[in-house]
Amino acid sequence: MQSQLSRPFLTGILLLAAALLVPTAALLAPTSTEEASAAPSAKDMALVRTLKKQRLSSIKFKEVDLKGLVKWLRVATGQNILIKRTALAKADIEWEDLTWTVELRNVKVWTFIEDVVAKPHGMAIKVKGNIVFITSKADTYGKPVTKIYGISHITWTKTDFFGPSINLRPSGFVDDEYEPEKVVEDDPLNNGDAVAELLKEILLPKAWESNDTWSIRATDRYLVVRAPRAVHNLMPRALGKIASMK
Repeated sequence: MQSQLSRPFLTGILLLAAALLVPTAALLAPTSTEEASAAPSAKDMALVRTLKKQRLSSIKFKEVDLKGLVKWLRVATGQNILIKRTALAKADIEWEDLTWTVELRNVKVWTFIEDVVAKPHGMAIKVKGNIVFITSKADTYGKPVTKIYGISHITWTKTDFFGPSINLRPSGFVDDEYEPEKVVEDDPLNNGDAVAELLKEILLPKAWESNDTWSIRATDRYLVVRAPRAVHNLMPRALGKIASMK
């Protein structure tokens, strides 16, 4: 069962999406001991700091592919740098067809990999232990876990009704103008599927599209969400915002 979103509600979606945007560091921060394993380790962060300090004195390439570029970076930096081919393939990134023509001087390693190599082509950097992976954005969020969320406070049936008259009436008076409650037909959030689709639109939409291990199954009372812990960290706030727009 699917529900189309009304035009006034689409405006609300844009405001909601803006409110839910957070920096990546905050998104990945663990909120409990259980989630600490999903956060970068001290070793990971130490390597990130090294890459942000280490500089490349001269970079000059003409139509070099990603494999050639990574091979050069390993030698130039002394770091373990790998292409995560499976993750890039799942994200439909045709990395084998990419080429770079650049000429730069005195550039930080992290800046070069992130801003020149990865981001312009929808890729990202993932540091694990002593290895730097060039991978998809979805892969950087970690392994998915399954959690259940109640949504009956969102999918309840909305009705319109007339309030009783406040005028004084004689005893035994019968109001012939009484009108029963009417169900609001254009309520876009009256079923779980509509809530699930809205969540996908406002929480990392491209990641949901490119990662087949993420999913949301819906009933009218519950959502069963399989996604990385970083995404689950955002779910309570997102559902609260949606409920406030009911």
